[in-house]
Order: sequence, then structure tokens, then C-alpha cells
Amino acid sequence: MATIRKYKPGEFCWTDLGTTDVAGAKKFYKGIFGWESRDGPMGIGDLQYSMLLIDGKEVCALYPMYDAQCQMKIPPFWLPYISVKSVVRTVKKAKAAGSAIVMEPIDVMKKGRMAVIQDPSGAVFALWQAWSHPGAKLDDMHGTVYWQDLNTVKRDAAAAFYTTVFGWQLQNSDFSGNAYHLFKLNGEAVAGMWPEAMDKLPPSWLTYWEVSSCAKTVAKAKRLGGTILMGTTLVPGMCKFAVLKDPQGAVFGILEPD
Repeated sequence: MATIRKYKPGEFCWTDLGTTDVAGAKKFYKGIFGWESRDGPMGIGDLQYSMLLIDGKEVCALYPMYDAQCQMKIPPFWLPYISVKSVVRTVKKAKAAGSAIVMEPIDVMKKGRMAVIQDPSGAVFALWQAWSHPGAKLDDMHGTVYWQDLNTVKRDAAAAFYTTVFGWQLQNSDFSGNAYHLFKLNGEAVAGMWPEAMDKLPPSWLTYWEVSSCAKTVAKAKRLGGTILMGTTLVPGMCKFAVLKDPQGAVFGILEPD
């Protein structure tokens, strides 16, 4: 277990879930990750934002999808956030690089400033300029974010966008005979991109949560009403992973490192 107090610009720092059933989602994820919750004001009407905790420390959050999202028939989704020095300046850079702005910069009380972006390949993510809330407080343990993967068929467009906006470098890699595109920031891996898009998913970022046993977590998720999109898959010498869908329809990954 490692405690995190600060994120560098260009690193993923937070993830939250928009869901159609807050109580059901809390029950499902507590069952597989052990998360507890603490509710507070979201800053949009009377909606509540539920911080999800391990040992009292924030690892992610969930909230009820608001009316506009439901009217657009957007399915429940996990949204990853990238840390930036300035949301306003990064939005300008993202626009110039060909992105669509889903949500213009807004202040989230005294916690930070955010915006939501759709990259040129179609994947949606958020920007986060931290004030009192830097992001997830823990990693390297069951129930914390381990990795972020980009699923898209427009790999060249995505690579050009992220290298331009965040200064990431693209490295073509091979893991135990499996081709993979690795994004690095100042020489450190921050995310990846599949060489072939997963047919069952639209262009999207896929968050992987660390688990102590991939096979046991898959079985537990299935018992709790989840759907298995990709069963336990071995990457020799690296990890075991799977891709799941929660009972409300949000897609996420789990990963057991070797």
C-alpha cells in the first residue's frame, strides 16, 4: 500500500462513476473491493457525491447520473481524470488539437477545477486542477486503480492528441509476444493503448482496478450480478486481467499483477 499526496501534470489522478442506481452500485463494488462510502454535496442541485474509501482514504467516487445524461441515454460509466496545472489552458490546447469539449471548465466548490473532453478518437476523459482534493489517496493494493487503457480504432489520431496535449511519448512494446502501445511521461509509463480495439466497447478509457485474485474477483462479480466481457486472461510474466460490466452497465477492468 502506498499513500499518495500529489500528482504530476499529465498523470491520471482520479476516477468516478456516474450510475443510475447509487445503492446498487455501492453494494456491488463493496462486495468485490470492500469500499466504504461517505456522502457529501455534489454542487449540482441536491445531488450527492459519494466518496469511496479504503481504510478511510479516498480511492474514487460515484454519483447519480443527472437528468441531461439520462435523457441522452448515456449508459453508466467510469470517468478517469488527468491532473493538469491549468484546466483553462489545457482546454484551449485540447480544442486546438481537435477535441470536443463535453463540459467547459467549472469550479468544484473548493476542491478543484475540472472539464470533460472527448478526444479525436471518441474517448471521453476529464481534466483536474487540484486545490484541496489532489485525487486518489492510495494505490498498490486491492481495490485501487492500477492502470488506464485506451480502447479505440483511431490509434494514430489518439496518439497525436495525447502527445501534443500532455507531452506523453508513445512507445510500441511487446509483452510476452503481445503487441501493445505504451504511453510514457518523462520516461514513466502512465497509460496504454490496445493495438486492436475491443469490439464490445465504444471508444473509451478503461480503468483497471488492482485485485489480489483475478479469478476469485471475476467469480464474485458474477455472483453479485456483474457481466463478464472478457474472462481471466494471462499475460505471462506480467499479470492476469479481466474486463467486467457492473449490474448497471458501467465497464471496468481488474488486474492481478505478478
